[in-house]
Amino acid sequence: MRILAGLLAAVMLLCSGCARSVPETASMEASSSGAISSGSFSESGPALAPEPEPESIPKLESETEPPKPEPEQEPVLPLDGRIICVDPGHCITPLVSKGYKQPLSPLSDEQKSMYGRGTQGAHLSEVELNLIVGLKLRDALEALGAEVVMTREVSELTISLIERCEIADKAGADVKVSIHADGNNDHSLHGVSVLVPAAELLGTPEIREESVRLGELMVDAVAEETGAHNRGTKARKDLTGFNFSTVPTVLIEMGFMTNPEEETLLATEEYQDKIVTGMVNSLLEWYGAD
Repeated sequence: MRILAGLLAAVMLLCSGCARSVPETASMEASSSGAISSGSFSESGPALAPEPEPESIPKLESETEPPKPEPEQEPVLPLDGRIICVDPGHCITPLVSKGYKQPLSPLSDEQKSMYGRGTQGAHLSEVELNLIVGLKLRDALEALGAEVVMTREVSELTISLIERCEIADKAGADVKVSIHADGNNDHSLHGVSVLVPAAELLGTPEIREESVRLGELMVDAVAEETGAHNRGTKARKDLTGFNFSTVPTVLIEMGFMTNPEEETLLATEEYQDKIVTGMVNSLLEWYGAD
C-alpha cells in the first residue's frame, strides 16, 4: 500500500508539471508564428505599413500625345518696316487766294503763295484726283507691308507745304511722294513727268541724290504701265515742298487734265490703277525689294 500511494503521488506530481508547461509552450508558439502582441496596438487600431508606390506603366505608342505643330510664321512682305509718306497735292481751303505767303526755302527770304487751287478737268478737279490716287497708293503699299503716312485723307483741309514736310519728318518716313496732275493752256500737251529737287535751295541737300534716283525710276515705271508719253524728270528749285523736306521726295505729274483725251483716262479707275502700279514698282526697285 505504501508503494501504491507513492506511485500515485508521483503520477499526480508529473501531471501538474505538464499542465504548467502547456500555456508556456502555446505562448512561445504564438510568439514565434508572428501573432501581434498587445504592444503592437494603438488606441486607433494597428499601425499599418505604407503601401508600396505603384510602378509606372509605359504608355503604348498609340496612347502617346502627338507632337504640337510649330506655329506658322507670318510671311515677310517686301516693304515690311518701310515708312512712306503719301502726299495728295492741294486742298480745298477758304484761305486760298487770300494772300497768305510761305517761305520758298529755309535758305532764302523769298516768299510764295501758301495755297493753290490746282488744275481742273471736265470730270474731276485736281484736288479730287490727287486724293483718289493717293488713297489707292496707300492701300497698295500697305498690302506690301509698308507703314503709310498720309498728309491728307479728305479734300476740305487747310494744310501748308511746310506742314506736309513736317508730317513726313515726324513720322520718320523714308520718302515722301507728292501726287499731282498737270495743266496748261496748250491743250495738246500730254504725258507723265516726275519733278525732283534741284540742289541750290535745298535745306537738306543730302536728299537730292536719292530723290533723283526715285524720280527716274518712277517716271519710267508709270509710263511703261500706262503707255503714256514719258516726259522724263525735271529738277525744280522753286518748290517749297522740296526745299523744306528732310527726306527724299518726288512729285509726280500724272498727266494733263487740260488735255481732253488724257483727262478722260485719268478719271477712270483702270488708268488710275495703272498709275499706282507703276509708282509701287518704282518704290520696290528704289528700296531694292523683291
